[in-house]
Amino acid sequence: MTSKAALLSLLLPWAAAALGAPAEEPLAFKIVVNAANPGNAARRQTVADLFLKKATRWTDGAMAAPVDQSLTSKLRGSFSEQVLHEAPAAIHNYWQHQIFSGRDQPPPVKASDDEVLAYVQAHAGGIGYVTGTVSLPAGVKELKLQE
Repeated sequence: MTSKAALLSLLLPWAAAALGAPAEEPLAFKIVVNAANPGNAARRQTVADLFLKKATRWTDGAMAAPVDQSLTSKLRGSFSEQVLHEAPAAIHNYWQHQIFSGRDQPPPVKASDDEVLAYVQAHAGGIGYVTGTVSLPAGVKELKLQE
């Protein structure tokens, strides 16, 4: 590759973004909770606080048990941007700061929708997110997100 071609390959994505080219469509996801959870909907900020462990209990007093998808997952990117209002890298930095300051540990990470569903099913306070088209097993239900 010539140096001009290399430079062009670096500039094209930036130029397209600067000119208002459509961004990649975020993946649809479902927020899922253990079926024992009494709620059917939650505010976006409540869910964000649970995943960032700014809140550790549900409104009924039960302990929350959030679970994340892999840091490299496109689904996690969609969830982070739409619910936490931050890029995954910013959330990763947040957790690095929490760990190094001795405040808290991030939620456990699972590698697939099936693993997230199994975790949520096994934990009464479980909350996670999965691909929007996934069928939910017994013991897990969708939690509608409200602004």
